[in-house]
This record gives sequence, structure tokens and C-alpha cells, in this order.
Amino acid sequence: MVKSIQSLQRGLDVLDLIKSRSAVTLTDLHRDSGLSKATLLRILQTLQESGWVTRDPKGFSYSIDSARAFGHQPPTLEDDVISPVMASLHKILSWPSDIAVRDGLSMRIVESTRSSAPFVLNRDAVGYRPAFLYSAVGRTYLAFCSESERDDIINGLKSKGGKEGRLVSDKQWLDRIISDTATNGYGQRVPGYWGVASTEGRKIEAIAVPVIHKGKVIACLSAAWPENSVDLNEIRDSILPNLNDAASRLSEKLKLPI
Repeated sequence: MVKSIQSLQRGLDVLDLIKSRSAVTLTDLHRDSGLSKATLLRILQTLQESGWVTRDPKGFSYSIDSARAFGHQPPTLEDDVISPVMASLHKILSWPSDIAVRDGLSMRIVESTRSSAPFVLNRDAVGYRPAFLYSAVGRTYLAFCSESERDDIINGLKSKGGKEGRLVSDKQWLDRIISDTATNGYGQRVPGYWGVASTEGRKIEAIAVPVIHKGKVIACLSAAWPENSVDLNEIRDSILPNLNDAASRLSEKLKLPI
């Protein structure tokens, strides 16, 4: 009888743990796998060197490399293009904004004006991976991406399991979210899914619009504020038009191969 390679099995188990989440820390892996941190660090180093796992710039968390694991390569947005547009938008709205791209089975924030926010809003947001089903950027991406890409994301979330996997299996609920988002022209965040994050202890509301480049959604742009600080009229008359204008300027300036 052929014996299995236990060290390889441990590595695959760790890979499955990372793949089941947007991002995971060494402490998380130690708790959930039962492996020592020394063993985990060796496995993680091997997974990074082989291209399966990436480590965030600050070294606090690990995530699956999207191109390798899901066959999807997130677009690279030029800093010299997005930073001026984001800064200009912040001067007009004052509310903080994020720009996020799809990264596998979640979104990933690549630029943010949260550091200038008039209230505390998880200011160290760049690199954070919002969930598709709860975040404004995630819901917007699902509504405006192609049907084939949407199916790929939905099937991936179902396979991953967990809370999102169960929720995405509710076709009636999901179809309503996608339809409402497409009809409104923007996606809405589930207030508080990321916890209470404002100075006043209030939950956070947000909307997001798609950045369309050559007929394809390549990013989503959001604005956020403490719950009940903004009414529907302000969203329609000010926030939404300014987000759409910024998204159009981003689309015009980006030079991406599609």
C-alpha cells in the first residue's frame, strides 16, 4: 500500500484554511489547524515561494493568490491616476471613499481617503478584502460584471462554504440584490457587517458605483458615512452623481489591457 505524504497533507490543509477566508493571520491558522507556529511559518513560506499564497505588505495576514487559485488576475490600477481622482472626490464629498478591485472570492481595497475622514472608519483599510455579499463594492461588482464572471464568483462562494456560501445559495435573495443594485446604479453596504466603526459608535452605511473600462467593470468606487447621517435625497442629488463622475474620470485615464 502506498503511503501518503503527511507533510504535503498538512500543507494542503493549511491552504484550504486560507482559501476559506478573505485573509488569515498566523494566530488564526495556529488556532484552527493545531499546528505549531514554527511549522506554519515553514508551510507559509513554501506556499508563498510557489505562488499560492501572498502576504500583506505589513506582514499581518495571508491570502490566496487569485491568479493561481481562481484563474483571475486583479487589475493593477496606476497610483498616479487613481490618487488625484480620489483626492478631488474627497474635497467635494468630504465623506471617505475607497476604490476596490476583485481579488478572487472577495474584493480588495487598493486606495482610500479614510485617513482624512471626519470620523474614525477603520482608517488602515488598504489591503482589506470586503465580502461580495455584504459590502457596497462587492454587491456592485456582482451586479455589473458579466454573467459568466458572476457565475464563477457564485460557484466559488458556494464551494467555499461558510456563511457566504449558504447565503449565496438563496437564489431569490441574491437575484433581488443584483436586480436592485443594477436598477439603482449603485450597491448598498449592509450596515455594521464590519462592526461599529464610527467615532460616535454608530454603524457605517456606504454605497458604491462601478468603474467601467471598455465595457467591463474593473473596479468599484464607494463612499461611506455614519448610519443615518445621509438621507436618500443627498445620495441621489450629491453623492451618487459625484461618485459616477469620479468613476468616469478613472475609466478615461486608466490604461489597461482588456
